[in-house]
Amino acid sequence: MKRSIGIDVTENKISVVQLYHGRDKLSLERAYTHLIQSSTPPKGDSPVDLPAVVKAAMSEGKFDKGATVVAAMPSGRVFFQGFKTDLTTNEDVRRLLKFEIEDDFPIPFDDLVADICSYRELNEHEREYLVGAVSRSELRDQVKMLTEAGLECSTVSADACGLHTVAALNHDLSHNTPSFVLYVDVCRIILAVSDNNRLVCVRYFNYSDSLESTASMLAREIELTSRAIFNPYPPMPLKILLSGSDKLVHNICEEFGRETSYEVVVLNPCSRISCPRTQQVDGELSIALGLALIGANKNSEVLDFLAADISKRDQIAKIKRSAVAFGLLLLTIIALLVGNLFMQLNALEDEQQRIQQGIREVFVQTLPEEERIVNELAQMTERYEALKAEYDILATAMGDRASPLRVLQRLSEKLTSDQNATVSHISVTAESVQLAGTSDSFKSVDNLIDILRHISEFHLVELQNINVDPKTGRVPFSLLITTGSN
Repeated sequence: MKRSIGIDVTENKISVVQLYHGRDKLSLERAYTHLIQSSTPPKGDSPVDLPAVVKAAMSEGKFDKGATVVAAMPSGRVFFQGFKTDLTTNEDVRRLLKFEIEDDFPIPFDDLVADICSYRELNEHEREYLVGAVSRSELRDQVKMLTEAGLECSTVSADACGLHTVAALNHDLSHNTPSFVLYVDVCRIILAVSDNNRLVCVRYFNYSDSLESTASMLAREIELTSRAIFNPYPPMPLKILLSGSDKLVHNICEEFGRETSYEVVVLNPCSRISCPRTQQVDGELSIALGLALIGANKNSEVLDFLAADISKRDQIAKIKRSAVAFGLLLLTIIALLVGNLFMQLNALEDEQQRIQQGIREVFVQTLPEEERIVNELAQMTERYEALKAEYDILATAMGDRASPLRVLQRLSEKLTSDQNATVSHISVTAESVQLAGTSDSFKSVDNLIDILRHISEFHLVELQNINVDPKTGRVPFSLLITTGSN
């Protein structure tokens, strides 16, 4: 068993309707109108306590507070605008809706809540969407008011949507002829245009104290609206479904009959809804009944500002969650990078220490006579520069003579093991080389001298001393080699 409640609040009254909906049957269980002015006498400028009034209406009408509650925004606080596009899905339209129509409503951008009411096909590639908009702060005030009255509201729509819903149920609006649904009471006048059972335009007017001027104004506005929407072929004759205050409906029917060619039909809100004989439903309950019908058969095309606002808040919350997750991920990455940087710095410091230790070891091995070590590289560089200076002096003194390194190289090439001679001393100066050693015989010494004389860098090779060691039988010898060019 399912029940839904429609609540329509105006300046002077609260209308509440409760429906029971089964599989194939809709039944009106309760309908109640609570006059605000008679129940809350004026107290200077004190505002009406709407939560208390709504709570009193629910109590007096004995409504089921557990039923699905659908309420309309206050009269005159909903704005409608057409929006043409080649997009064909509501999801795509909603993504760019707020940015495309932000200048079409008298509501600040940050306070705007907008949603799709319905659409109509203009041609094969273009649609016109009817968009409803409210102020977010006013929407939340309305929800807060109902919450303080003890009601949990599931849907917040517009009075025009409730009016169109009840007209679509009780009268056939699905044919090709457009219909104009007109609601009139002392607080508001609503003109809802339906085409193929879809709400395509909504306009609001103020009621004038003069019935004749009100009827004349409505006839003119209906004509202008028809031409604006269905140009260049407005429907003829115009079909008007009229609802609202019974007395005003009767008088406007008479005025339209005298002044226009409209096909005027008084809307019967309960032609397809089962009503108890004791329950009387007049036209002023049409909107509340339509809101209850929305709660009975809610679908994705219902204009629901509450869902649009919650969806927006969910999107913002999702963006915030994504931003927080991204921030945490970024902080984690930064922390890992910083940690890795410190690890690399520590590794570099360890490597630097190893290199410094290696430099010290090489320094000690190369220059063991150095007792005071301050800066290894600087001291080694200084020692190298000193040796280089000494070498340059020696090279200058030698002129074109062979360098000591060249002399040693040439000796190492010629003094091989097959010479049977062992060199024990070599002394190299700028002009000569002193060479001493031992051999196995005089012949080996002669062969060595002969080989050395063939070295181009040696100018003269002389035997200075030679004898025989009586103990070992070896032949000690010494040579004087004069270096220079031949």
